[in-house]
Formats: sequence, C-alpha cells, structure tokens
Amino acid sequence: MKEASLHWQRCLSKLSIIACVLASACGGTQPSASNAEAAQSPLATAPAKGDPSNSLSALREKLSAGENLSELNLAAKGFGPALGALLAESPSLSSLISLNVSDNDLGVEGARALSRSPYLKAVRELDLGGNDIGDEGANALAHAAGLSGLETLNVSGNSIASSGASALTQGSLSRLSSLDLSMNSIGDLGTTALENSTLPLKSLYLLGCEIGPAGARMLAQARRSNTLEVLALSGNNLGDEGVQALAKSTALSNLQTLDLCANGIGDAGALALAQSSHLKKLKVLELFGNEIGSRGSAALHKRFGSGLHL
Repeated sequence: MKEASLHWQRCLSKLSIIACVLASACGGTQPSASNAEAAQSPLATAPAKGDPSNSLSALREKLSAGENLSELNLAAKGFGPALGALLAESPSLSSLISLNVSDNDLGVEGARALSRSPYLKAVRELDLGGNDIGDEGANALAHAAGLSGLETLNVSGNSIASSGASALTQGSLSRLSSLDLSMNSIGDLGTTALENSTLPLKSLYLLGCEIGPAGARMLAQARRSNTLEVLALSGNNLGDEGVQALAKSTALSNLQTLDLCANGIGDAGALALAQSSHLKKLKVLELFGNEIGSRGSAALHKRFGSGLHL
C-alpha cells in the first residue's frame, strides 16, 4: 500500500458520496465521466497488487517462511478478527513499512490484537478502512506503542464517532501526517478533537463525516490547521455558511488542495472562496456536485483557472 493507493480508495469513496447526493437531489442523476475524472486526486493510481494468500493457514505458512517483507496488501480478504492476532504474532513483519488490511472484518478484537504487536514498529502506512473497529478499536490503535511510527493512517468506514476521533488525534500517534476518517459519523464534536490536536497533519480526509457548518468553523479555527496542504470534505452538508468560514480562515493559508464536492454550496459560498485573501497557495479546488450559478462559477474560474473542477 502506498499513499497513492489510499488516494485511489478515497476517490472511489468520494464518487460514491457524490452519486448518492445527486441521486437524491436530481432524481437519480449520476456523475459524468468528465466530472468523475475531475473529482479524482491527481496522485491517484491503481492500488498495489494484493497478496495471493486466500486463507489464514496459507498466510500463516507464508509468514512463517521467514521472508522479511516491506509491504503486505491483504485488502478485502474477509479474514476476520483472527487476522489481527496472526499478524501481531509474526516476527517476519518486523521490517514491514506498509500494511493494508482494509475490508477484513477485523472488528474491535482484531484492532486490539494489532495494537499489542511488538513487530510493527517499522510500519509507516496502515490501511484499516472498512473493518468496523468502532471507538474501542480506534482507542486501542491510538495508544499502541508499537505503532507510534505511523505517518499515514486510513480508518475510513469504521463506525468511529467523536470519542474515537478524539483518541486518534490526541493519542500516541504523534508522527501522523496523513489521516483518513472518511465515512465515519464523527460530527462536529469529532472536529473539536481535531481543533485541539497537535498532530503534524499535512493531509486530512473527512469525506461524509456529517460535520456540517459547525465542524467547518472548528476546522477553520484549529490551531494546527496551518500545517494542512490537503483537506477533503466531500458530502458534509457544509453549505455556504461552512464554506465562508473556511474561506476566512487564516489557519488554512497553506492549503494546496481543497475538496468541497457535494456540500450544497451556492453562489455565496463560491464568491467567498473566489474572494478569499487566505487561499493564496490553493492549486486544486474540487466543487463537483454543488449548486453554484453562473456568477459564482465565473468568479471561481477567474480566481483558480485550470485548478478548478466544477
């Protein structure tokens, strides 16, 4: 798993969110090919090739062979909680840098097992998307001494609420520069945790997290938001109010990519973005699936040029 592979998965999640929003608002309209392409991150590539092991016993045999692995992709195997315990007890993973166990039904038990492992200290990229680990699992990961070297973490689609988000942003994962909490209902209380976080985040993905205008205001005021270069907020019902708060934020002055797709944004929000004196470094602005009229569209095109995706 590479950062680019995580971008690919986020793009698919984002398109799914946008499709649902448009289906409810426009009588089933689906994204066009050109808009779907525009919604994708410029860094997106095909996911890394997965491990061919199709059973836990086959995987155990492979890991016990003694080969030192730097990458392991076990996405969508459905191995269940036992996968966490198996990986946690495998000395051959001591040199592992990148681990993808997304969509494996790990649950809380599997997450706890991984968090207790003494062999994952070299891991820098961990993809746990779609494993239903909940707040308990998130809390276990947040305080896992063996995972303190993590720099990229994907926990999208894991039934995490505000307390889990708080744990992840204020636990022992102090080196995180990229965090994906998409498709978790963290709400505006979850963004309160982000507001108080000391993580050195450069990329933050909160697609479909139900943060609303209040959550946008909190992000706009967060003391460490000035480290962010990528902020993805598709499908959060921000509206013009939330976008105006972001546009006025001095803390977001280092943003290079801002994703605001499917947020019910109209001309007022569009004009706020176009006239912002703080988004000077913004190179990519994604606004597909909003309600922006000709006036707002013209202002955005004039300000952001080819970096704008409507």
